[in-house]
Amino acid sequence: MVQAAILSTDPSGMSAAGIRPERRGHRVAMLGLALAAPAAVVALGGDAAAIEPDLARLIRFMALLKAGFALGALVVGLWRIARPAAPWREAVYLAAPALMLAGAAALWQMQAFGPASIVLHAGLFGFLAAALTDPDFFPPGLRRFGQAAGGGERRLSPTE
Repeated sequence: MVQAAILSTDPSGMSAAGIRPERRGHRVAMLGLALAAPAAVVALGGDAAAIEPDLARLIRFMALLKAGFALGALVVGLWRIARPAAPWREAVYLAAPALMLAGAAALWQMQAFGPASIVLHAGLFGFLAAALTDPDFFPPGLRRFGQAAGGGERRLSPTE
């Protein structure tokens, strides 16, 4: 139900899945960026670097692994964008998976290893920083579950 409601135009189906209709634009933008960034890298592709076959296999395996991380970040970002977040966090949740996928695509094509790695890791570290410092990352129901299991909730704010 939630997967079908991600791009649904029916507000009642999205409300039943717990997704606010006004958040749909963020999800569509996130999916669009995640598809457009690697497509742009492939379309603008250049000559592949001349390297040994074993090194090429290793780099392609690493690119697949990093693309898996990017897809995981995309799924988590889509899940998190369903609820309001600070504007800078929303921007990071929107852009980081796209940067990671673009970097992985450039590594797969074996072009510009340095910039590809910088873009990929900037997206990864930006997403991790936004997610790990987000006090509302987990919905209230999951936070209560963690407290019932013995974990305490501690929010850090400038007023404490």
